[in-house]
Amino acid sequence: MAPSSSLKKTPIPKTPSPHPLNSSNCPSLCRHSPSATLDLLIFILVLFSGAFLIVSCFSYLFQSLSLILPPFSTVAAHFQRHFASNPQSQLIIFTLFVVSFVGFVVFFEICCGHRSRRCERKGCRGQKKAMEFDLQLQGEELLRAGEGNKAVRDVNELPWKGGGDDNPDYECLRAELRKMAPPNGRAVLLFRDKCGCPVAKLEGWGPKRGRRHKK
Repeated sequence: MAPSSSLKKTPIPKTPSPHPLNSSNCPSLCRHSPSATLDLLIFILVLFSGAFLIVSCFSYLFQSLSLILPPFSTVAAHFQRHFASNPQSQLIIFTLFVVSFVGFVVFFEICCGHRSRRCERKGCRGQKKAMEFDLQLQGEELLRAGEGNKAVRDVNELPWKGGGDDNPDYECLRAELRKMAPPNGRAVLLFRDKCGCPVAKLEGWGPKRGRRHKK
């Protein structure tokens, strides 16, 4: 006997994700994150370990010089006794180490840090890992403000990607931007530099619609 064809496949219920993401909890988690305290503790440990290593290196250097240069042994022994018996000398050396370490950090920040990544453009934030592309949707109300709005003014001042708005190499991108653009508005694809500043643009205008007049 043929099996009954009236058997229907029961749909398998979808199981919810075991780790639901609640966007409202993200700010609270970020505020109570212990990473800042942990970074501070690590910085203090590195500071003290660096001071210990430097003092040990100086002690070893003085002992080596005392063996190589006999006249230097008396000076080294006197300095070692003075350093061990005088807490003020230890404090001075530790302060010099802290000042030199802070100076090194400041020098590194100026040469290789946030300030060195800034370009010559006004308002550059000097980001380290900025996004290469950025999509902006500008509606009718925003464009109506014209040059009075900073976002519209910044986009209007940017050069076109590819040298002009009629470059055929970017026609596919402009077609996609026209699909995403709001009515009587535009979709703008911004090309950003490594520091985060926009350097070029592509535009796609949305469909033109007449304004509705309220009775």
